[in-house]
Formats: sequence, structure tokens, C-alpha cells
Amino acid sequence: MQGLDSPIRLVVNADGFGSDAAITSGTLRAHREGIVTSTSVIGNCAEPDAIRVELARAPALGVGVHLTLTGGAPIAPPSAIRSLLGPDEHFRSEVREVFLSWAKAEPRADEIEREFDAQVARLRDTGLAIDHLTTRHHVGVLPVVGRAVEAVARRHGIAGVRTTVERPTLAWLTEIRRSLTTAALGSLAWFNRRQMGVLRHGPTTWGYFESGRLDEIRIMEILGRLGPGIHELICAPRESAHDRVGEGGLGPPEPERGRVGEAERSERGGGGGWGAEGWSEPSQGSHVDELAALSSPRVRAGIARRGIALCRWADLF
Repeated sequence: MQGLDSPIRLVVNADGFGSDAAITSGTLRAHREGIVTSTSVIGNCAEPDAIRVELARAPALGVGVHLTLTGGAPIAPPSAIRSLLGPDEHFRSEVREVFLSWAKAEPRADEIEREFDAQVARLRDTGLAIDHLTTRHHVGVLPVVGRAVEAVARRHGIAGVRTTVERPTLAWLTEIRRSLTTAALGSLAWFNRRQMGVLRHGPTTWGYFESGRLDEIRIMEILGRLGPGIHELICAPRESAHDRVGEGGLGPPEPERGRVGEAERSERGGGGGWGAEGWSEPSQGSHVDELAALSSPRVRAGIARRGIALCRWADLF
């Protein structure tokens, strides 16, 4: 990456690589034609070797793991992580179930760490160079989950961990529901970081409040808020089925298959489910618009005008 001596450095990270064909191809296109510099691969993805092949098409794209406790089958043996699973030995299908389970102190810390370790090790064994960890639906803000993420990051020598939620802005006053949800995430993230070591000092992450509706105007607004330091913008560019014709691409079109289940229908920085619209999932159309915004010449011009350096997580540490 160029311009890394800039006072403002920004990682543009597409969450959910490998969750379906639309997200996978959209991420690669947003990297090739737009500003996406990094992606997080679904931890319990169905075809890790195929994902490695897809990512080989974009050698400059940073790669992390989108650790998951929702949707699909676990990677660790079900008998070793009973507290994380439903009666069918799969993860709970809805993120609200994970939060309710946490409220009742059901998930065991050692089992969360065991499953996350298995997800990271499985992807690293394919030859992928992992430079950061995130969590689907932002469950990493829960202290018991955050501690497991940190422990796995240390074990595997991964310096990048998503820990910081964006600061409030005037826009929060216009949409109370989104504001309350984002504020709740921020409060949990703040408490969680107090218990972490040096890994808590990661970039400020933007895009929670704009979950599912990250258009050109909102990206330009975010760029205008960035101060000196390191930042991350979370996104989930989705390519339409028409644009994917003849391109191939990894992931099930309709319906989902493999390890990720129906809960993986939409990715937004972990966004569907627990997002700025409460528990709803953003529409597929919003993500197609997001792909256009991330590839916009105006956005590129705004980045150049502010002297922002686009980089990967690995470039931050």
C-alpha cells in the first residue's frame, strides 16, 4: 500500500467473504475497482480451500477471519463446545439467541476459545496469511467473547482485532433507534477493551450506524470525520446475480449451503441481525448500492483530497 506515512490511515474491510457468491464476488470487485483493501472470511465457511483459490486472485487484499457463533455447523467437535450449540449441534440461527444466552451466563469461555481457535487454525492451514480477527454480528463486544478473541489472536500471533466502535456524531440525533443500538455496541466495546491488553489499541471502526445503507454520501461523510490516526470502515459489497453471470465465484447462490446457514443471508460487518436497525437484516439491494459507492470516483477523489492512506490491517502494526 502507498502513502502509509499519512497521518490518516484507513482500512476498508469487507466482512463475510465466503458466505455466499454475491458477497465473495462483490468483495473482489470492490477491491479491484474500488477502495476495499481487506476482507474477513467467515470462520465456519463451507469450502476453505476454494476460498484460498478465490483470494489468490487478489494478492494485495488483506485477509482476516470473521469469527462466528451464529448459523451453520461448528468447526470444533460438537461434544467439546456444547454450551454454544442448539439441540441440532449447530450454532444458534439468530444473534439475539447468542445475546440472550450470554445474559444467562450459558456460554463457557473455554468453549468459545476452543471454537474460535479451530476456525482460525482451519483457515491458516490452507495457507492464508491472517492479519486480523473480527466477529460476526459484533458479538466480540461481549466480554466473554472478547477475551476469547484476544486469547486466540495472541496464540496465532495476529495483531489486528476489531475492538472500537465509532464515536457519536450529529447524525445520531436524527435516528434514535440506530443511535441506541450503536451506543449499546459502543458501551459494551468500551467495557470489553478495559479487560484487554495491547490488542485493544486497534483502529476506530466506522460503519455501524450506516449498517446496510452505506451509500456514496455516507462514505463521504465518514471520510470527513476521520482525524489523524488509524481507522477502519466496515462494509459488505454485494454483486448482483446479473453481474455475476459467467464469472463463477465461490459460495452458494440460492439457497445457502455448507456450514453457513440461513442466518448468513446478509453480511454487514457482521451486520445482519444485530445491526443499527435492531434485529432486522438489510436488503440485498442495499448491498448492491454499497458496491457502487465503494467504487465511486467521487469517493476516490475525496480520499485523495484528504490525503488518506488506504491500507490493510497488516500495515497498521
